[in-house]
Amino acid sequence: MNKSLSQRDYYFDNARAFLIYLVVFGHLLNPYVEDHKYMGSLYLLIYSFHMPSFLFISGYFAKNIGKPDHLEKVAKKLLIPYFVFFTFFSIYYYLTGKSSNLKLDPFDPVFALWFLLTLFMFHVILVIVKNFKPYFVLPIAILVSLLAGFSSDIGEYMSYSRTIVFFPIFYIGYLMNRHQSMLLRNKKWVPISILILVAFYVVYTIHPINSDWLLGSSPYSSLDGPDVYSPLKRLMLYAVICLTMFSFLNLMPSKERFFTYIGQRTMYVYLLHGLAIGIIRGYKLYPFQDPITIWTYIYLILLSGLIVYLLSTNFVAKWTNPAINLERPSKFKF
Repeated sequence: MNKSLSQRDYYFDNARAFLIYLVVFGHLLNPYVEDHKYMGSLYLLIYSFHMPSFLFISGYFAKNIGKPDHLEKVAKKLLIPYFVFFTFFSIYYYLTGKSSNLKLDPFDPVFALWFLLTLFMFHVILVIVKNFKPYFVLPIAILVSLLAGFSSDIGEYMSYSRTIVFFPIFYIGYLMNRHQSMLLRNKKWVPISILILVAFYVVYTIHPINSDWLLGSSPYSSLDGPDVYSPLKRLMLYAVICLTMFSFLNLMPSKERFFTYIGQRTMYVYLLHGLAIGIIRGYKLYPFQDPITIWTYIYLILLSGLIVYLLSTNFVAKWTNPAINLERPSKFKF
């Protein structure tokens, strides 16, 4: 958004700050979840809403879709960093031994770069459908998602599956206006929002699900096997996303906080945190893993905060500005 700081909507900056923290926390949490059901429940809860929420917010701020140079600006903002970091991570994974071959197929996203590719494709789709009635577009988008799961050709390549699965969430964000967004901020719903999130945590603890359903990147054949109930499960996924996402967003503060600025630098954290995750996973730096104790949670919480803080500092943002925004370090505005 090209707004001065005084004009910014702190609510969404706060939400993005919390969400990018959860992205890092979720990646750090991953190695701990396999044999510990409470860690697994927390992982499932986070993945129920954190990336969909990012896409929902991105849709909310996609109101300039009708401008002639919109796609050009979006391509510069999303695709160029995508190709830069795709090349970097591909070489990095090869040199560190994570990948046995140097794969340079730019249409096969590595690590978390799928988000940039999918987000760009959302804007392209939005250009096509923006003049159609929402009550046609949304049901058709959901129907396409339900049917697409049957095709084994629609998966992680080109981020096709995630684009199809998550477009309805992005589109709902696009349709929401500021007046409607105020309903998300109404704090009278906070007790219900907390209850919903706690309820899902309890349900995931009692009956854990295949986390790949939440990722939206796999066809039905790679999940529980395609059957007549698979579309119903994906439809239920939308209900889970909306309930947890809106509950999370309802808890976000609307006023400026000490962490609000992080919400303006989420791209830096998102693109750069893969380095920290790569080092931690490469050297298997998993302290407090056996057994899982309160120190495990403290370690993960503090380490996530440290990574987010460091990657959102003025120093890091300034000197990575050329790779992320294609601007000289001196162009970065503190």
